[in-house]
Amino acid sequence: MLRPLSVCARGIAACCGTVLLVLAGGSTAVGEPPPPPVADTPTTAAQIDPLYMLFNALMLLEGYQRDFTPAALQFWAEHVLSLPGRAGESIQNMIDPAQYQGPEGQLRLRDSVQKLIDDLTHLNPTLLGASFVPGNPDYMPNWSNNGRFGTAADSALDSDSLDVSAAGNVGLTAKFRYPCTAADGRVTFETRSGACVPGDAPGADFKLGEARKIQIVNSRGMRLAATLWLPEAALEPGTTQKFPMTVFTNGVGSIQSSYYLYTMSAVRRGYIGLTYDEAGQGGSDGTALDLVVPYNVPHCFASGPCRDIDDVMHWVVGDDVLPSVDLYSELPDGSSINSLWNTLRFPRIGERYNPAYAPAGTNLRNPVLDLVDVDRIGVWGHSMGSVATSHYLWDVGRGQGLDGRPLPKPAAAVLMSGLEPTNGAVPTQVITADLDIPGMTSGGVFPINDIYDPTDGPLGSKSWYDWVRDHGTGNAPMQFLTLRGASHFDMQNLDFIYPETLEGRKTSSDYAVDWFDCNIQHDVSACVRVTTPTSGLSESVAAEYSPDGPAGPSYCMNIPTRQSLGTAIFGPIRGALNFLYNEPQPQPCIAGQPLPLPAAVR
Repeated sequence: MLRPLSVCARGIAACCGTVLLVLAGGSTAVGEPPPPPVADTPTTAAQIDPLYMLFNALMLLEGYQRDFTPAALQFWAEHVLSLPGRAGESIQNMIDPAQYQGPEGQLRLRDSVQKLIDDLTHLNPTLLGASFVPGNPDYMPNWSNNGRFGTAADSALDSDSLDVSAAGNVGLTAKFRYPCTAADGRVTFETRSGACVPGDAPGADFKLGEARKIQIVNSRGMRLAATLWLPEAALEPGTTQKFPMTVFTNGVGSIQSSYYLYTMSAVRRGYIGLTYDEAGQGGSDGTALDLVVPYNVPHCFASGPCRDIDDVMHWVVGDDVLPSVDLYSELPDGSSINSLWNTLRFPRIGERYNPAYAPAGTNLRNPVLDLVDVDRIGVWGHSMGSVATSHYLWDVGRGQGLDGRPLPKPAAAVLMSGLEPTNGAVPTQVITADLDIPGMTSGGVFPINDIYDPTDGPLGSKSWYDWVRDHGTGNAPMQFLTLRGASHFDMQNLDFIYPETLEGRKTSSDYAVDWFDCNIQHDVSACVRVTTPTSGLSESVAAEYSPDGPAGPSYCMNIPTRQSLGTAIFGPIRGALNFLYNEPQPQPCIAGQPLPLPAAVR
């Protein structure tokens, strides 16, 4: 018997229509094979619409139109004008001579010099630890603790790292509201009655979670600036409830607040969240070179973030974080060329911290571990962070991480705009966009290889999806989605900087959290929503869903009707490269059939 369905967030008509399709399959709902297919749908539309890409480009300008408001301009002006004062505070912290006296004085001096180097050589440089770019005020906790959400002061406390003694404002806590993101980009907030109202609505009693600034020492001895996000239910005194959790990994050149929308949306559904800056960017230790050196991780061009997600996941579940470098020497092992290659790194003047748990080392244990259900953790990331998350799934499938130990297995994953090979062992949703970075093959423009094979875009992500379904050894559900008219930057929440559509944030965050709810919470209504097409999906590329992953067929969620010039131009090149590399040609999806529920909820 099917479990009862809750009210669907995307409209009762769409939800119930899909429910009828599931019921029409009859035996499908209880795990029996679906009826024979009646049609196969090509992966892209047959008829080229030369105006489709033009309309897409115009849609990207709508994001700028949304962002340019008097309130947003004032927020940015206040943040930028406060930059000299914030940098001055950092200088004051550094020039006090008393801190450089005594037995620890020389080490403190080296750490201060190292901080200056890190700040200048981050991929997103800061001015003495003061961040140039603010977060989005709609998704900003009240770090000032003054009851006013989303101020420039909150943004500075969120992203600045002015003191060498910690990676960011460790120990700071703040309340945050649960965002409701609309299709037109407007953001309201959920009240305890369940309504979503503007943030300045008189007398509104908003639901409030809590954010906590922490740091995690990685295996390379560098401190990662991180934030824990707790739902309101987890703050109740004496609670013994175990909560699911999500761990988000940032894109290249980004800071945590560029993606707060996603974690906040999950917390609104009852998850604990963790966000962090990889070593070399944001408020974390490290330089831009620490993102890629040593370049020795197969299927991961960003070797640093691939190591960091291993370390963060071990920390989340309470495992030890083991040093991967000599913490007391910056010299590589020159005994052989292979040893030199694997131990070469960007040397640090300052301290490499011991990742052992205190008192033996600098790491503190996960303070909310008792609240986390370690068997219900979702991982997600964007761009470079998605590449790192993909690699994590690959290592989960092969049975060991970069330190040789088994990795904590996620219950589900969402990969946004950046893919490396996986083996289909974890339920995985892939989200790209019509105007995303134009990868073509499952390895970008290369075959799958150990050196450089990230891919992206509608064609490359589809090639990746088919490659995993052809080569994967698991049977976990898979989904492939393309956002309509969107770009690489529609899967972040930073205003003003990048072109983006109005609907991209809502479409990507809704589908991502529904994917977690379906595969982690085993919520049938979420499974229905995540397989229901909306206006935010591409008209050029089919959205697909494979409930049994590599072990079963892929079903069409929608049928593409307007092929863009991009897919028309690059499609034949993709076909030729796939033939050259002996990789699968684009496989059609099955249309005209009910979409089976995943095995977990049948």
